[in-house]
Amino acid sequence: MNESDLKMYEKLQRIIFRKKVHRIWNIMKSSKPDQLTEKDKKLANIIVEHEEYSDHFENTDILDGSEYEAGKLFNPFFHISTHQIIEDQLAANSPIETALFVEEMQDKGVSRHEAIHYVIMILIHLIHAAATGRQPFDTERYKRLLTEGRDVEPSEIEKLIEADFSGNESRRNLH
Repeated sequence: MNESDLKMYEKLQRIIFRKKVHRIWNIMKSSKPDQLTEKDKKLANIIVEHEEYSDHFENTDILDGSEYEAGKLFNPFFHISTHQIIEDQLAANSPIETALFVEEMQDKGVSRHEAIHYVIMILIHLIHAAATGRQPFDTERYKRLLTEGRDVEPSEIEKLIEADFSGNESRRNLH
C-alpha cells in the first residue's frame, strides 16, 4: 500500500468511526438505546461518559474525516477510540497487565474511568513512537509500563511514562 492509499484508508476509517459515534450519540439523545447492537451499546457507554465532547459528536461538518491539527486541537474521536481499545482489552483480559493496572489504580482510590485514562496515556506514547519510528507497536514495552505503573502512586504515572520515553533512567527512582 503506497502513502496515498494509506492516507485515503485512514480518512475512510475516520469517516466511518465519526459517523458511527454521531449515530450512536443521536440514538442515546433520543433515549432509544434498545436500537443499538450489544457492541454499539459498549461504545455508547464510553460516549456518554464523555458528554463534554457532545459538540463534536453533533457537528456534522467534521463527519468528512478531516484531520484534527496535531497539537492545536484535541481530537475527541481519537480519545473515544483509544478508550474503546482499553475497554476491549479489559473485557478480554488481554493483555492481563491492563486489567491488573486498572485494578491497582482503583485500589489506590482512582476511578475506573481515570485509571483507563492513565492506560491511554501509555498507549498514546507507544502509538506515537511506533508511528514516528515506523516500527511495529512495542507490546512488551506496553506490558512493562503497565506493570511498573502499578508500583507507583497515581500522581507519578505521567512522570514514569515521560521518563521512559525520554530515555531518562531516573524512572527507577519513582518506585
